Amino acid sequence: MHSQARLFSTLDELEALTTDVPEDELVNLAVELAQSATDSAIAYLHFLNDDQETLELVTWSQATLERCQAMYDRHYPLAAAGIWGDAARQGVACMHNDYPGVAGRRGLPPGHVALSRHLCVPVVDQGRVRMLLGVGNKIDPYDAFDTRLLDTVARRTWSVVCQRRLVRRLLAIERQFVEMQDVNLFCGLQYDCELDRLTCDAMFTTVFRMGAMEPLPARLDELLAFVAPQDHERVRWLLGQPGETRREARINCRRPGGDFTAELRSKYRRREIGRGFVAVATLQDCSQQVDIDELRHRAETDPLTGLPNRHRLQSFLDQPEDAPGAESVAFHYIDLDGFKPVNDAHGHQAGDELLRIIGKRLQGAVRESDLVVRLGGDEFAVVQSALEGPASAQAMAEKIIAAIEAPVVIRDETLQISASVGVAIRSAYDQPLHEVIAAADRALYQAKSAGGGHAVYWH
Repeated sequence: MHSQARLFSTLDELEALTTDVPEDELVNLAVELAQSATDSAIAYLHFLNDDQETLELVTWSQATLERCQAMYDRHYPLAAAGIWGDAARQGVACMHNDYPGVAGRRGLPPGHVALSRHLCVPVVDQGRVRMLLGVGNKIDPYDAFDTRLLDTVARRTWSVVCQRRLVRRLLAIERQFVEMQDVNLFCGLQYDCELDRLTCDAMFTTVFRMGAMEPLPARLDELLAFVAPQDHERVRWLLGQPGETRREARINCRRPGGDFTAELRSKYRRREIGRGFVAVATLQDCSQQVDIDELRHRAETDPLTGLPNRHRLQSFLDQPEDAPGAESVAFHYIDLDGFKPVNDAHGHQAGDELLRIIGKRLQGAVRESDLVVRLGGDEFAVVQSALEGPASAQAMAEKIIAAIEAPVVIRDETLQISASVGVAIRSAYDQPLHEVIAAADRALYQAKSAGGGHAVYWH
């Protein structure tokens, strides 16, 4: 297949790697894509464990399984792997176009298909090799284009795997949230102001000490019967007047045994069907108040740089249509050029410090209404809101590159790297955000393929 055709085919197929797919199916899709993208006969995908000494042998392509009996092992010693494991040991792509002729080719499990050619790329995240994606037995020799294609598939796969794992962690937090409801007495509310339809979760009966057979309030006026009259307008403002992304207020509530003070917090989301917004809220008895903001902050913050993470990015992009700058935004997808040599030459502590400095520089380069996110590894993103036009997006991209390229002094060593930026613009609110981000990702790939150090705009 022609190189350009293979590139666009691979980019199209990458769209199938989403968080909607279970992880086992995701890695199987990735390994089949890696094989087809490189015109290979076999392919595999393995994870490197946190100890960096053992591999989790995860999956092989269907064609590989038809030719050998694969050995599944969650703790396969990296030391036992032959040259196919060099990508993990060295943290760089390894290419062997004459595999039988390379010394040290031990390490293939019994019954494994013979290798004539081999190519493997690692995914390095936060200074550690996290995943290996390998292919083999291509008819023609592997080249740099194959390496770039395989690296693109590997990085997208790892990114989606991380997102899925984050979702699982957030679901665990949600379970904690439910458990905290029992301990800290708060309930969830959802109010559709256009239909005057209120939904309360089961904890409402506990918070308000209701009898088992008493009906839950189903309209706003029925909820106000549980609220002191002087706070009725405040509740209507919190639940029935869409506008701001988040509101909160303390209100006086009524229940058998006496009034109590509660914290009512609300935000708005778009209706799943039709136009308009729905208020989502929590009401908490302040006598046993728990600060869930800290929990939310930890879930939305990258621990290394202190920047918002992917979860916070999604929350930011999901803001209502009337939020400031929500309609027209530019998504800047940023990948550092030459970051790995810094880790190799100066150590991962220097690399981590460099990431922190770059994070601060990016924050200093944007406006208060913009969002700087660390996506993972050496990838960042900037969401430029209230966009005035393509020229302002171009100016921001140039500002980002200049901020990153400025020399950095770490431990008396002057370091300098560059950045590639892929930019895509959303000019209408009804344009799906995942399409904008995917377009920026494609633009970033073009910027990297052209040698890095500049921005590419996806039109």
